[in-house]
Amino acid sequence: MIDRLHRLREATTALGADGAIITHPANRHYFSGFPAGDHAPDESSGVLVVLPDSAVLFTSPTNLPWAENTVRHSVVARPWSRPWSQFLGEQLESLGVRRVAFEDRALSVADHAGIIQSSGESRLIPAGEAYHALRAAKDEQELERIAEAARITDAAFVAVTTELNAGVTEREVAWRIESAIHELGGDGPGFPVIVAAGLNSARPHHDPSDRPLQEGEPVVIDMGARVGGYTADLTRTICLGEAPPEFTARYNTVLTAQRRALSSIRAGMSGRDADMVAREDLTNAGLGEQFVHGLGHGVGLLIHEVPSLGKNSEDILAPGQVITVEPGIYFENWGGIRIEDLCVVTATGLDVLSAAPK
Repeated sequence: MIDRLHRLREATTALGADGAIITHPANRHYFSGFPAGDHAPDESSGVLVVLPDSAVLFTSPTNLPWAENTVRHSVVARPWSRPWSQFLGEQLESLGVRRVAFEDRALSVADHAGIIQSSGESRLIPAGEAYHALRAAKDEQELERIAEAARITDAAFVAVTTELNAGVTEREVAWRIESAIHELGGDGPGFPVIVAAGLNSARPHHDPSDRPLQEGEPVVIDMGARVGGYTADLTRTICLGEAPPEFTARYNTVLTAQRRALSSIRAGMSGRDADMVAREDLTNAGLGEQFVHGLGHGVGLLIHEVPSLGKNSEDILAPGQVITVEPGIYFENWGGIRIEDLCVVTATGLDVLSAAPK
């Protein structure tokens, strides 16, 4: 935690600021240890203020005992008074902090105005992605939690799909997956489970419905367990009964593209170049227009983190980053196929964490 705060202070100095206010719940958790989430979009569970010689987590009196029990090392938990934005501005003024970096992607216009109005001469400097980027490379403890989440995810997928029969609904399968994650030791799903059958699988994202699964159609299952705040991510596409030739051909095309990406991606590549490995395969197969999203994304405390693996991504992959590799193709009047593995970037390639059968 001390190292994390040290890196945060270095990033703050690079922004030309004397201190930082951390309002994004994942960053607040990462830097302070306090795991509470926000009731988005307008109810914060706390704000971390980091100065050169101190780090204070301000939170409600209701949350204070929880915060005091979870913050670590040099972070101190203290109560705020509402409205917290006015309280925080007054704190900054009393401390004499004149240049403060803030998370412009995680602070509402109203709260920004409240801080400005009560902070006197303090100036707020947008931090952009600077603080999010500090979470990209995972330490040993983070990797252990993500690996355990991946193990539970794999086991839950196998447990639910082994005895899967036609007639069960998308919603029932999603509930079985969520239950299996709990039974296998996970804290719960890291994001809402996607079960998309038939024409519904043409949507990369989908809210499970009461539509029953049928034999011979694609069924896309996107799922991930959460362990200690960290999330896994896995997608498999299955077919009940005998797979039609069209399904088999399209599935094998996606699988080939994914395998080449898994064997080619390594540290030092840009997100754009990583994406291109699989995109070239699918384009050469005449399916480039059906690959409508990026190849992958970072995973950690959030299901979508830095780095991005997409056509326009300038992010550079580095050892210790956890990413997904998930090519997919989608046809409006047929369905879709996506295959996704969770991987750790290494200097020489990828360490694939996902082991669920394909």
